[in-house]
Amino acid sequence: MAVKKTKKSKSQSKSHPKSSPAKKGKTGGSKTHGKPPGGAAPGSTAAPGATTDAKGKLRVRMYRVGFGDFFMLTVAAPSGAKHILIDCGVHAKDIGTIHDAVAQMQKDCDSKLSLVIMTHRHADHISGFGKCSEIFSQITVDRVWMPWFEDPANHTATAFQAGLTALAGRLTMRLAARNDPESERFISMADNITGGLNAAGVSANQKALDVLQKGFKNKPEHDYYKAGDPAKLPQDLIDAGLTAQILGPPIDASLISQMSNKSQQYLAEAAETDDAQVKPPFSDAFRTDAKAYPAAAFTFYKPDDITKLVDESQPDVLAAKAQGADNTLNNQSLVVLFSVAGKKLLFAGDAQWGNWENFLYGGRYGTPGHMEMTKTAADILGEIDFYKVGHHGSTNATPKGAVAAMKHGCVGMCSTQMLAYPGVPRDQLLAALSDRMDGQLARSDQAAINDAKWDNPNAGPVPSRFKHTGGTLYIDYEP
Repeated sequence: MAVKKTKKSKSQSKSHPKSSPAKKGKTGGSKTHGKPPGGAAPGSTAAPGATTDAKGKLRVRMYRVGFGDFFMLTVAAPSGAKHILIDCGVHAKDIGTIHDAVAQMQKDCDSKLSLVIMTHRHADHISGFGKCSEIFSQITVDRVWMPWFEDPANHTATAFQAGLTALAGRLTMRLAARNDPESERFISMADNITGGLNAAGVSANQKALDVLQKGFKNKPEHDYYKAGDPAKLPQDLIDAGLTAQILGPPIDASLISQMSNKSQQYLAEAAETDDAQVKPPFSDAFRTDAKAYPAAAFTFYKPDDITKLVDESQPDVLAAKAQGADNTLNNQSLVVLFSVAGKKLLFAGDAQWGNWENFLYGGRYGTPGHMEMTKTAADILGEIDFYKVGHHGSTNATPKGAVAAMKHGCVGMCSTQMLAYPGVPRDQLLAALSDRMDGQLARSDQAAINDAKWDNPNAGPVPSRFKHTGGTLYIDYEP
């Protein structure tokens, strides 16, 4: 996409029933840079949002960074191209391209983002903000969206996040003490919550969160959303005819804890069973630490040795806790439906069953009033043109019912990397999505980087409705 500076144009203050205009940050005026995707027609007098032709009006760019989400949505506005950044992170399988990809993004947006969306605080969605903080400090941002769990004024949310981070830190240390290959993927899950801890015990994810709060060139407005909240958009996105609807996360904590529904998953084998709900074998009355015992008690085994032996005697307890903590963060994902240029685009973050359950059924599935998919959910899925595949194509992040309800012939993008976690991406799920999409499902590892260690020959070629130029770190969708 060619980029050039354009003259400042007056924006209209027209509002939309699903989106509200938002105040600009201190440096977030209406002057922007960049040419809309494909270029706007010279002298066009069409009212903002009046077009139903997406050609040259819209682009979704998926950057290849390994196992992580990094997307930029670009739309045409009267004053030039406007850009929305949706997540920026990598974890588990870091292929070493995040810095180059962020530098490319800065060039793509000409150091100006109308909106930044952080779906949730996992490292594979936010680590790029911390790793490339020097680049983000040069970028102006009008507005930042986060899930309600990140609201600093919500004491329940802040306490929950602090507890989850502390739990992840403890799990990392205890799993690492096993020093066995079987624990490595569970350590990775725990580390995804913190981004890893430095010598002072500060998480790398905290640095990324600090950038999102106060690390841009200006001081943008921040919003913290739950399902059903009205979305506040910068005026230039409203002028582009874009609207947004917040579909997740739910406010109900019992739904956030719902990780899976096996009847809704694409499983490799019918024999797979429900996730274990592991409980400690003893009550708190029998819990203590080494300080409660005299030194003579550790003549034959040191305290750490005893802890390791106990952990190894019940290996699934720590593993289940790591999985549960990891999945709880996924269910915090901000889920957004965009409408622009006659197209509807669904970005699901890493939403898992509880988040989907709230959207699809309006509450806990199977309870009175929540037995069937709601008409609203069916209508939304039946009209989408683009789907960002949830949680890198994992089995419990896109329910069967959602796939079946999607518009036949829509397209999808899946940011993924082989061998990050067992069964991710899930072949059965990607096959079902590809069938629904007539083969138009692009995956980030189709963008070859000419590295035998990371390139995946089984990913296949980039589908025909997407664009990729050899040697670049992105795949584009331009309808």
